Amino acid sequence: MAKNILIFSDGTGQAGGLRPDQRLSNVYKLYRATRTGPDSNIDPAKQIAFYETGLGSAEISGPAWLRPFTAIRKILGSALGTGLTNNVADGYEAILKFYEPGDHIFLFGFSRGAYTVRSLAGVMNLCGVPTRDAQGNPIPRAGKALRAIVDEAVHTVYEHGAGHPRAKYEDEREEQARRFRVKYQTQDDPIANARGNIVPYFIGVFDTVAALGVTGVKRFALLTFAALVVIGLIMGAGWIVSSLSPLEYWRSVFVIASISLGTLLVFLYRTRVKVICDFPDKGNRNYHWAAWRFAFYDRFLDPRVRYARHAQAIDERRATFARVGWGKNEDMKNAPADWLVQTWFAGNHSDIGGSYPETESRLSDIALKWMAQEAEGIPHPLIIDWTKLNVFPDPLGMQHCEVESVRDIYPRWVPKQFRRSWDEKARPDISLADCHESVLKRFENSPILNCGIEMQYQPECLRNEPKLAKFYQPSVEVAKK
Repeated sequence: MAKNILIFSDGTGQAGGLRPDQRLSNVYKLYRATRTGPDSNIDPAKQIAFYETGLGSAEISGPAWLRPFTAIRKILGSALGTGLTNNVADGYEAILKFYEPGDHIFLFGFSRGAYTVRSLAGVMNLCGVPTRDAQGNPIPRAGKALRAIVDEAVHTVYEHGAGHPRAKYEDEREEQARRFRVKYQTQDDPIANARGNIVPYFIGVFDTVAALGVTGVKRFALLTFAALVVIGLIMGAGWIVSSLSPLEYWRSVFVIASISLGTLLVFLYRTRVKVICDFPDKGNRNYHWAAWRFAFYDRFLDPRVRYARHAQAIDERRATFARVGWGKNEDMKNAPADWLVQTWFAGNHSDIGGSYPETESRLSDIALKWMAQEAEGIPHPLIIDWTKLNVFPDPLGMQHCEVESVRDIYPRWVPKQFRRSWDEKARPDISLADCHESVLKRFENSPILNCGIEMQYQPECLRNEPKLAKFYQPSVEVAKK
């Protein structure tokens, strides 16, 4: 019997289920209502779910001597976006572990988790889903042998050319993908061998953003901090070694630093240097350095994906959280009307993807309910246990602004002009026709609460919408309550 395989990838710093009273993202809420378990009425023969926490969400636990390294990894993951491809690989591994012919694959993500599942769909486009190994035997369903296949697909194929203009290494990446498909018999067409054999059935993402990590001064400061911590650890280790051995202190530090540097160089070579042999001609051996940059602007959506849904934030003002479009215009012209639906919702980034306190989550409930109903209202639907998904959507719910929240951190005596915050940039102009019905209700029933302040709802990206012109007139005043 065919089943649903669900992959959920959460946003930065999100790790649902760790504490009883926790701020939860919409990704985790949907996962909780669709997973199997002793408290669920969902039959695992019909649906299974896999959840991966967001970048920078690693718990600082384990042996005391390892905790500094865990803390560094957490900071780098949250701020710089490290570990993204490992999350992609984890999701792909879950699919390979459970997939049987006829299964339907659903992908859900928020923020960088949305980037993760869109990238995972890219891996499937290039490599498909193997069910046989290179010798024609059933693939292993666990362990290092399975992970080796996953790493080959993600790190050898999908990452080939990462961080460079797509056209520069596209021919090489396509050749790597072709070789993978031949090796594991994952061609969609054995003759043409153009693409992978299996693609997602449904992809649902909450506000995909371009930011994969901080840049500029903030990036330099974080890397400097991490480097200083590592230097401190090496010097501390040198003191311990010199105390327990005849080596002098600085000799101990030099030995430990040399070993650490050598280990780092080997790691970078194995993970960042990409090689392709016998292409374009036999005997050729080409190398390049591949590393994802700090923004994701890939609009590609495989036309074979049956359903794609994107909930987008109207009121996100942070420049580094620029919206990333999806799908090519030529594909949209030839696709069914229900292939790709991108809908705008009132609120900022997390007012769409969730993670604010439950008392302030009425806007994110709108996007959550919409996404759940979209995935449930199709043939071969998502199975939802609605007793685990209680939503109370309200078009007049509290709106948040992270730009102002950062300014509020400063002491009151600091003048406003000196309160540094996120760089700002409004979302591009949009049409009311592309907005959820709750947006018009928000206009019609203003004022609303924005960061605790009552004001008229007047987002910049809808200012030029003729149907909303009356709500932007100077005579429009905030109603007194």
